[in-house]
Amino acid sequence: MKFFSIGIFAMSTVSQSAKAQINDFGARQRSDLAQPPVQDRPPQITDDHEHLLASWWGGRNWLMKHGIDVIPAYMLEAAGNVSGGLSQGAAYTGRFGIDLEIDWARLAGLKGLKSHTLFVSNSGRDLSADRLNKDPYSIMELYGRIGTFVRLQFAYVTQDLANDHLQIGAGRANQSLFFDSSPLYCMFLSLAICRVPRALTGANPDGFYSGSKTNWGGYVRYRPVTVFYMQVGAFEVSRSHGGASGFNWSTHGTNGVNFPFEIGWQPGGAAGEKPSHFALGGYYDHAPVRDVYWDDFGNARILSGLPGRRSHSHTAFWAQFDQLIKRNTASNVGGLIIFANFTRTDPNISIFKQQATIGFEDVGEIRARPKDGFGVQVTYAWASHAMRSGQKLHYGQYGRYPGGLYSAQSYEMIIEAQYSYHLYRAVDLQPDFQYIVHPNSQKGIRNATVIGGRARVNF
Repeated sequence: MKFFSIGIFAMSTVSQSAKAQINDFGARQRSDLAQPPVQDRPPQITDDHEHLLASWWGGRNWLMKHGIDVIPAYMLEAAGNVSGGLSQGAAYTGRFGIDLEIDWARLAGLKGLKSHTLFVSNSGRDLSADRLNKDPYSIMELYGRIGTFVRLQFAYVTQDLANDHLQIGAGRANQSLFFDSSPLYCMFLSLAICRVPRALTGANPDGFYSGSKTNWGGYVRYRPVTVFYMQVGAFEVSRSHGGASGFNWSTHGTNGVNFPFEIGWQPGGAAGEKPSHFALGGYYDHAPVRDVYWDDFGNARILSGLPGRRSHSHTAFWAQFDQLIKRNTASNVGGLIIFANFTRTDPNISIFKQQATIGFEDVGEIRARPKDGFGVQVTYAWASHAMRSGQKLHYGQYGRYPGGLYSAQSYEMIIEAQYSYHLYRAVDLQPDFQYIVHPNSQKGIRNATVIGGRARVNF
C-alpha cells in the first residue's frame, strides 16, 4: 500500500485476494487500471519517479529488496470561501506522514505476512467549521484532528493464506480502510466521500469511524475466484481511539462491537479488458446510542432537554460501483473511470439519512500530459427527518432554531471539480472547485462557492 504518492489511481497489479487500504492523503500510486481496487500491494522496487529523492542514493532500493518500504510525504490543502456561506475567508490544513510497509516474507521468511503502519502530524484549520456553520461535509478532507502532535494513525498486520484466496487482518485500524471505500474517492478534496461517504460515520462516530480514529479491529476476506470476494469484520466501539498520541491501546471504555460486511463482484480484470467493480455491504452495531428525537419518557428531547432514549443496535447499508470506460494509454495507467455510491444509515439515531454520489476520473486524456488527471463528483446528502422534526418543533415553541442553526436541516448538494497537474516527479498540484448548495443542509445559509487546491510530494 502507498499511503501517499504522485498518482491518481490505486489499482494494484498483484494478489487479487487482498483489498486496498485507503489512505488519508488523497492520492495513491498510479498503477494498472485493469485491476480492481481491492488489493493490498506488498513493497516492491518501484520507479524512482514516484519519489522526489528518487532511490535515496540507493538506500531505498536496498530497503525494499529486504521488504521494507518507508514513505515520507507531505500534503497541503488550502481553500477559500469566495461567496456565500456565513462569511468569506480562507484556511489551510497540512499533514506530514511517514508510512512504513513491511513484507515479512522478504525480511524474515514469513510467507504472506505484512505489516502496515502510519504516523502523521497535522496543522491548520477547517474552513467548513469557520465559514459554513460547522458543515460536517468538510471542504478539506485532511481536517481530521488538527494539532501539531505526532500521532499513530494505524498499525495492523495482514496474513495471506490458501494461495492468496484468504486474507486475515488485525490491529489498530478502522473500517474505512477496508469497507465502502475506493481509491477514487480521495482524489477529491471534499470529506463528503473521502475515505468513505460521510453519512456512514454519523450514526455513531465511535462505531464506524474514519480518518485518524482507530481502535482494535480485524477482518477476514475470502476470494474463491478472481472476480468475487466476500469479507466480514469486527471493530471495537470506544471513544478512546488511541488517545492523543494513538498509543493508548487500552480497552477501557469499550461499549460494543461494530460488524461490517461486504461482497464484491469484479469482472473484466484480465489484461486489455475494461473492468467493473460492484460491491454491496453494511454493518450491524450493537453499541448503545441515543435517539435523535425521543427521550426515555417518550417526549421530544429537543423540548425536554433530556438525553435521547437508548437504542442498543443499529444498521447501515451501501452499494458502490465503478467502470473503466476507455483507456488513454496502452500501458493501462491512463483512462476514464465512472463511479457511483449510495449509502444509507439509520435516521432515527443519526444526523444523516442517506447520501448518493456520482462522478468520474480521467487520467491521461491530454496526450502531452499523460500523468495529469481531471475529475468531477456530485454528492447529494439527506439529513435525518427525525432531527429536522425536532428542529421545527423547537422553532414553533421558541421562535428560533436550536444550536445556532439558520433553518431546519434538510439536504445538501456538493458539486466538485478538480485537475491534478503533474509538476515534477512525485510532485502534484491540484486546483479544486466546489459549489455547495445549502451548506450544513440549511436553506437559511447562502450557497457557497469555494476555490482551493492541494499540493502533494512523496519524498
